[in-house]
Formats: sequence, C-alpha cells, structure tokens
Amino acid sequence: MRLALIAIYALAIFTSCSSPKEPKHSQTIVKLNICDEPNTLDPRKARDLNSMSVARMLFDGLTRIGKQEKAELALASSVTISSDVKKYTFHLRECKWSNGDPVTARDFVHAWKKVLDPKFPADAAFQLYVIKNAKAVKEGKVSLDELGVRIVNDKTLEVELEYAVPYFLELVALPIFFPVHETTDQKNSQWADSPATFVSNGPFQLAEWKHHDVITVKKNPLYWDAASVQLTVIELTMVSDDAELKMYEKKELDWAGSPLSTLPVEAIHAFKNDKSFKTKELLGTYFIRVNTEHGPLQHPSIRKALALAINRQAIVDHVTQGNQIPACGLVPLSFGLQQAPYFQDGAVEEAKKLFTQALSDLHMTREKFPQFTLIYSSNERNHLIAQALEQQWFQALGIRVKLEGIERSVYFDRMSKLDYQLASSSWVADFNDPINFLEVFKYKRSGSNNTQWENARYAELLSQSSMVIHANERLNLLKMSEQLLIEEMPILPIFYYTMLYLQDPQLHDVVLSSMGSVDFKWAYKGGNHSQVIVQGEK
Repeated sequence: MRLALIAIYALAIFTSCSSPKEPKHSQTIVKLNICDEPNTLDPRKARDLNSMSVARMLFDGLTRIGKQEKAELALASSVTISSDVKKYTFHLRECKWSNGDPVTARDFVHAWKKVLDPKFPADAAFQLYVIKNAKAVKEGKVSLDELGVRIVNDKTLEVELEYAVPYFLELVALPIFFPVHETTDQKNSQWADSPATFVSNGPFQLAEWKHHDVITVKKNPLYWDAASVQLTVIELTMVSDDAELKMYEKKELDWAGSPLSTLPVEAIHAFKNDKSFKTKELLGTYFIRVNTEHGPLQHPSIRKALALAINRQAIVDHVTQGNQIPACGLVPLSFGLQQAPYFQDGAVEEAKKLFTQALSDLHMTREKFPQFTLIYSSNERNHLIAQALEQQWFQALGIRVKLEGIERSVYFDRMSKLDYQLASSSWVADFNDPINFLEVFKYKRSGSNNTQWENARYAELLSQSSMVIHANERLNLLKMSEQLLIEEMPILPIFYYTMLYLQDPQLHDVVLSSMGSVDFKWAYKGGNHSQVIVQGEK
C-alpha cells in the first residue's frame, strides 16, 4: 500500500501539458463506427464503452488517462493530498467551456450533486460512493449539502473521501466525474440532445447529430490543450458490424472492431496476416446476468447448474475464435485474485446433479420447468454465443432457452427495468483495480448491478478491503468476495476479453488502454513511421 501512496504523491506533480515532439501531417479527418445510437451524450449517464468513448472526445475531467496508460492531470493544474490520503484539493487551470465561459469548481460540484440526486438516472453513480456521504445522499438518507465536496473558490475544489482510495486520481478521469456547464444544465435539462444547446470542454465539440446515422465532432478551439489536438473532424457512423467491415475495406473507415464494435468471426481469419490487424488484452469479462428474483432462477443451484453446464473452451475455440480465455470467475486473471478456477469448465455431470436436486427442492418436474429467455444486444458475436449456450443447456440439462436479440438502447432499458431473465452482459475495467469489478454487485440498487442479488457478507468483505493497510490482506478479502459471488452465481462467467481491431496504418497516436478506453486527443493521420499506441501489452 505504501508504494501505491508514493505513486499518488508522484502523480500530484505530473501534468499532461507536453506538446507534440514532431510535426503532424495535414490530413485531419478520422472516420469511425459506433454501431448504435448512443442513449445520451451527457457524460453523467454514460454506461457502455461507446458512450464513454464519445464522452472523452467531448469532455475533460480533473485527470485524463494519458499515453502511458496512467492518470495525468488535465483540468487540474495541481492537486494537494492530505497526510491521511482522504482529502484532495484540486487547483484548476484556466480553461473554458465551448461557449467561452470559464470552467469552475462549481461546475464539478453541480455535476456530482446531480448524479447523486436520488431522482437522477445515473447507472455509474456508485463510482462516486468513495466521496464522503455520497451513498447516503443517493439513497436519500442525508441532504446534498452533506456531500464531502467544497468549493473553496472558483478555481479550487476540495474533495473528502470516506476512506483512502489509492486509485482516486484514476477514478476522476471517468466520465461520471466530468463537470457539466452549470448554467446550461439548470436552464435546459435536455441540453445534451442537440448540437445547438450542447456545451462541452473537451478536445472536440459536437458539430452534428443525425440520429441513428452519424455524429460529427470537430476540434474545440477553446480546449485548454488545443495545441495537442491534431484532428479537425471525427465522424462517428452507426452501421452494423458487417457493414463496418465493408466500409473499412473500401477505406471509408479508419478503424473497425474493438473497442467500439466487434469484428465478424470470418474477418478474424481473413485479416490475421494483415498489417492493419491488431490484438490487445482487454481487462474485461463477458458473462450472463441472471435476474435472481425470477421464478426458479431464485434457487442458487439452478444458477450454478446453468454455469457448470457451459463449455467455455468450446465457445472461445469455435465461436469467438479470438484467443479469449475461458472465465471461471468475474475478475480477469491478471489481477491475481484467482489462483485456481472457482469451478470446472463444462462440468456437465455435476451440473445435472445440481439441477436435479434443485428441481426436487422446488417440487418441480423437468417437464414443468419454464422456458427462459436470453436477451442480448444484437450483433453477430452475441448471437453466435447465445446459440451455443442454448445448445449446451439443452444437451446438458434438457431445457429450452428462447433467444432474443434486441437493439442496444432497448437492451439497456430492459436491463435497468429488470425486464429480463437471462442477459448477455460484460464489464470492462474503468480503472486498474479488481474492486472495480466486484463493487458492481455490492448493492442491489446499484444502477449497474441489474441482477437483484445482494449479500451482506459480500458487501462487508468489500468494505473491509477498503480499510486495511497491507496490500496482500486487501487482495485476500477481494478474493473471498469473488469466491462468494461465484458460489451464489448472480452472473455466469463466459470468457475474458481480447480486443481485435483493424486500424488504418496512416492513423497514429490513438491511445488504446487495456481497460478499453480509446482516446483520439493526440491522434493524427499521415506518414508511415508510427503505429497506434497500445500501452501495457502483456
């Protein structure tokens, strides 16, 4: 833990205001595909990778993940940290909103308090719970005035935490911590729906939004670090994965695949020897969420039988075919929690025994067992995975599962309303710590839990992990938490992700992190002497 704290203090004097070392080329338009219409461009409501990627184009926070995959100071010119590492005082640099107004501490406090308003829909609000009283505020137990944030003056923001958080400067780089223009938000709660009312403070600003077609952003001349931004325009189309590949082959797109979309399986084979084909580890897990309060799915043994009946190795070998790793836990292996699999992959005989016993407990016959529906965001890979699961569950347990592929916005709406039984899902690290995966399921009412599962012992273990000093003791508590989660199976792990993508050799200095964030702040086109920056290769 001491080393982690030293790293934090070192970061306090590191800034990201270095200018490019070499001249960039004149071509400044990049074309990407984000597949589906974003639910919103309001960073406080961003939930999926695509929405957060667009948010990073349009906004900047106190810190930003830089080229070395570390948090660098952004809107904060400096930060002072108390001796107990629980109070952070951020000093803001001179920077402006796209309408010319100065960015102030009030804009941060306004945005954060809005996120924590019990009536405001923000699925990632739990990320703010490290701030003193934040959880109690969101639950309506205390007033917003008791939140641990204080405006010292227009350029100074003080944040008090519930406990020491060694990754806090990474955390404030997330979109949920971005400021919003207070005056605009107060006058018009729908400001993020139209370029005419959109006010942002990032490397780019919103120029055009043709719904379900294209979003165009252009360089923001008022951005505090505009000298580092070489692109003048980014066009974000919304087409299917298959259409995306055809557009890339015709040079109508500069990027295809992860993390903004999914390459068709056949493309993986076709492009494996192409210089534009790239792979990179992604700290993320693909799993099935279970509505644990729906019918027989309330029984842990039913959920566990479904998990054990899955042959993950067959899925990654014959379906996804992208060197993914079969997952027998939630947290990716590189975090070091899982020394051995929590269960055996494809343990069909054990699955059958658990299922038979659970049917007996429920006084139910196999013939009377209800048909479940598995929903998924409609794309080729999700569909193929769903088909494989359907076949494996029928062969192992003799049950039928209905498959329902739906548009992404509908998918998230149904998830938030708990209008599902089984749902293909995923979680990708927002910051480099296993707690980021485990805390998603800490509270039943968390906007990102969506399983209706909660366990007091699990929540206690996670809370204890935030209080201990020694790193090994903390990791052991997190391991115990993951073991408990997997024992009760509100999720069914499938595989750990690998990013597979095609990148135009003329596109350089795109920062793609192992947490799936892609940042075009420093990107440029032209020449042949550089390649996309992919930090943290394993």
